[in-house]
Amino acid sequence: MRGSLSIDNLKFTYTGREKPTIKGINLSVQPGEFVLLTGPTGCGKSTLLKTLNGIIPHQSGGKMEGTVKVNGLDTNTAEMQDICKQVGMVFQSPDDQLFSTVIEDEVAFGLENLCLGKNEIDRGIDLALRKVGMKNLRQAQIGTLSGGQKQRVAIASVLAMEPRILALDEPLSQLDPVGAKEVLDVIKRLNVEQNITVILVEHRIHEIAHMASRILVMDEGKLVLDKPTGKAFAKLEIFEKLGLRVPEPIKLFCALGFSERPLTNKQAIETVQDRIENGFLKKITSVNRDRLPRRLGNEVVSAKDVSFSYSKKGECVLKNIDLSIREGEVVALMGSNGSGKTTLLLHLAAILKPSSGRIEVFNADTCKISPYSLASQVGVVFQNPDLMLLSDTVWGEAMFGPQNLHLEKADELARQSLEAMSIGKLMTDSPLALSRGQRLRTAVASIISMQPKLILLDEPTTGQDRIHIEEMMAYLIPKDGGKTVVFCTHDVQTAIRYADTILVMDKGVIAQGSPESVFEQEDILRRANLSAPDSYHIAKKLGLESIFMVEELEDTLKCLILPH
Repeated sequence: MRGSLSIDNLKFTYTGREKPTIKGINLSVQPGEFVLLTGPTGCGKSTLLKTLNGIIPHQSGGKMEGTVKVNGLDTNTAEMQDICKQVGMVFQSPDDQLFSTVIEDEVAFGLENLCLGKNEIDRGIDLALRKVGMKNLRQAQIGTLSGGQKQRVAIASVLAMEPRILALDEPLSQLDPVGAKEVLDVIKRLNVEQNITVILVEHRIHEIAHMASRILVMDEGKLVLDKPTGKAFAKLEIFEKLGLRVPEPIKLFCALGFSERPLTNKQAIETVQDRIENGFLKKITSVNRDRLPRRLGNEVVSAKDVSFSYSKKGECVLKNIDLSIREGEVVALMGSNGSGKTTLLLHLAAILKPSSGRIEVFNADTCKISPYSLASQVGVVFQNPDLMLLSDTVWGEAMFGPQNLHLEKADELARQSLEAMSIGKLMTDSPLALSRGQRLRTAVASIISMQPKLILLDEPTTGQDRIHIEEMMAYLIPKDGGKTVVFCTHDVQTAIRYADTILVMDKGVIAQGSPESVFEQEDILRRANLSAPDSYHIAKKLGLESIFMVEELEDTLKCLILPH
């Protein structure tokens, strides 16, 4: 049956590993289902996805046992070209999947490899681009596209071969909220209108749950939950245990002891208002919560009237930026894809130099020093961890910096960094054999083992579950302060929870201040493609001001529940 999937007692062990990554999975998916597959980092989600289109076992080394059938085709014995017609695979980063310079060439590639005629290829390109809403950009250069548009092109490139199953590996992880919505809208439309079966791997459960018909949770290579979405959140113990982020409305209602499990803000607001009208809750009055600022030290970063362009005649990526960061301060850089966040971060490490203006880091003019001279003081973690991994083992990555800086007790520093990132048990593994989330934490460990005073991170929550985000931030931002942290992120909840200051960027800095002050500026959020968290929107509709975290909303509403 077109769009069906059957997995029977599937096991898979990578070459060089003693223990299997997939441990006896049995699964059946019916045509037209929208399945959300989630679980903690390194649990085997991406590996399972790769078995669906034949990457495993045909292109990835290892031992596979059991069977995977897509539309009745056994992936173990079928040819790759036949499997690709059944299952379209979209990877986490569109830049890892796209290699052509023009959109139509990218979409045509798969059709050309199927040896189709010119007219068939032309029709296939047109149909695929129409499905993702990009027909009018057929001749556009891929390098000019936003992150959301690139991901839509990646989806079109696999849709051109008319698969009935679409398998996506964290397609939202590097997108701003608007880009993520673009991609989700396309995926949902394909599911509803084309009856394409969707299997989507994602940690951002809160953004996808309302669209999915079914939720699967994996842990240590096994399926530990398989429920229709309406029943998956009846109890949250398994999500809490595995450190998975559930939608804020569901977390709120569970904490309040309500039986309902609303997947959207609208459902949550209607239910709370109904309970007020029927006497289960007191009438809500406004509350105001202000976070006490942390004590900060001396200025460590100063930027004055900084502008930057990647070419002499090119458009400015940074415009007239003034910035001051103090010791112990935690700063979140936010904004849409292409707003200049990463470019500014690289300036703070002296990797890039201003076209005009001046940046000082630890009182040194970055135009007059090399980035190597800051290695003992400034640590940088790139968005793509693979650009940083060069050793044969995880242990070698953590040791590389301390050894080359001739730090005392290098072994102890390396071990502490690996334990802090929860990868101490993987120290003998090759970094490139790990999941993307584990590779990112390895890259972070390789930087913090050098004990830098200023830590710069580009999208550090990518591919991370809630527990690993909390552990990482707890280490980077200790309660007693000391470390200065600047991180780029699209993760609104993480920014609000941990940042002292948020800089919203759109080439220049268009807003700067506490999380509360920034996320109450709706015009700024629209301009930067950002949105306040669900808890804020729910609280505001209920007449509660300045509540941005679900825990604060829980505490407020608990005080209003009437005894019965």
